[in-house]
Amino acid sequence: MNKGFTYWLRWLAVLPGAVLASVIALIPLHFILYRTLSNFVEPYPELPERLLTPFAVCLGFVWSGARIAPGYKFETATVLFGLIMIPLGGFVFLSLFGERWMGQQLSVKGYGAAPALGFVGGLVAVYLIKRDQHKMSQAV
Repeated sequence: MNKGFTYWLRWLAVLPGAVLASVIALIPLHFILYRTLSNFVEPYPELPERLLTPFAVCLGFVWSGARIAPGYKFETATVLFGLIMIPLGGFVFLSLFGERWMGQQLSVKGYGAAPALGFVGGLVAVYLIKRDQHKMSQAV
């Protein structure tokens, strides 16, 4: 079966597109939290944004990367989930042993809720891709 140029170009764009989407996901997160919380709390609390950032990054990375892929979307989502869990797990491992990163002590704020929310964000993205794939198979 002969695949076209756009097919291979989309496969090449999966990882860069996923990284770009995970960074872009932080913009609406910041604006929504800032506009909502600054009306009630002064000064703006950083903890909600710090806790929800891993969720948004993992969700954006896995979901958008799988959506960019021209085929095998669930398998791509699973691989991207594994790829995003490597640095997340490394951060948790290093912070548990009190290591330093760029001159600062690593610590898990909010009793480890941020890495847990990152894990949940990745799982939600895999679930959404699986659900969409199931809906597409039902429609055919």
